[in-house]
Order: sequence, then structure tokens, then C-alpha cells
Amino acid sequence: MEKPVPFSATLPAKLIHHVEPILFSALRLAPFAPQKLLLERLLKQFLLEPIADGDLEFLSNRILKISVQDADIGWRLSYLNGQLNILPVNGPSDATISGKARAFVLLASRQEDPDTLFFRRELNIEGDTELGLNVKNLLDSVELNTLPSALQQMISGMGKLAALA
Repeated sequence: MEKPVPFSATLPAKLIHHVEPILFSALRLAPFAPQKLLLERLLKQFLLEPIADGDLEFLSNRILKISVQDADIGWRLSYLNGQLNILPVNGPSDATISGKARAFVLLASRQEDPDTLFFRRELNIEGDTELGLNVKNLLDSVELNTLPSALQQMISGMGKLAALA
């Protein structure tokens, strides 16, 4: 006979199940300008050292699309004249990294490494796979401690919840 899962272990999964649709709806309905501002600031902070070291040059005059499939949201990223730019999701891209929100949260929180997520096909690369692999390697090299501690804690907490789901 199978042991029942304690209520406390199922609570985070149930909470996520109920909160996700609300969060995804809010993200889809948010105007692009605030999304752009927030994402550019977060990514510039997160990628501060690689930008300073010139490690984003592989993205120069290229466009990477990020598609969060279950949230039906996404953005395109470019790097031009030393600036990281967020573009609306609609339009051409050289490569696309797609997956469910859970996979992106696990990636961002370091609960799973990128190779595992790509190997298990929770994240996919389409188009210029070399560009996608360069992005994956860049993400592998960046540490969360470059972010403000409150944001680190939030991402870590979300990752722990996503790992339970």
C-alpha cells in the first residue's frame, strides 16, 4: 500500500497550480514598455560582468527569442552597440529558446543546470543552435550573487517551489 503524501508537501504544488494562471494572465496583459524596462534592468544587473568583459559579442546584431509556452509570453533579445535590448516577441529571430515557465524558473534559480533541462527537452533550441548554445553557456557561467539579495531570495524560493511541482 502506498504511503500518503503529507499535506505540507502537496501545499506548494497546489498553490502553484492556483497562482500560475493569475500570474500568467497578468504578464500577458502587461504592456510591453514596463516589461521591457524591468527585463532590461534585471538582465543588465544579472549580466553586468559578462557585458563588461565583452562576453555578449556573440549576440551582436543577432536576435534571440525566449518563448515561455505555457504562459503564452515571450520576448526577443538583441545586443547592439554594447547594449542589451528587449524587443517584442513578434518578429524575426536567429534562434529561439522555448519551454514551460517551470523550466525557466529552474534554470534561473539554479535548481537544474541548462544541460539537464535541454537533455530532458524541457527547454528547446530552434534556429541557429550555435547561438542558442552560446546563450546556454553564458547562463552557465553567471552567478545569482550578482543580483540584489531580495531578488536572489525570491528566485531561489520560486525555484524550490518549481522543483516540488
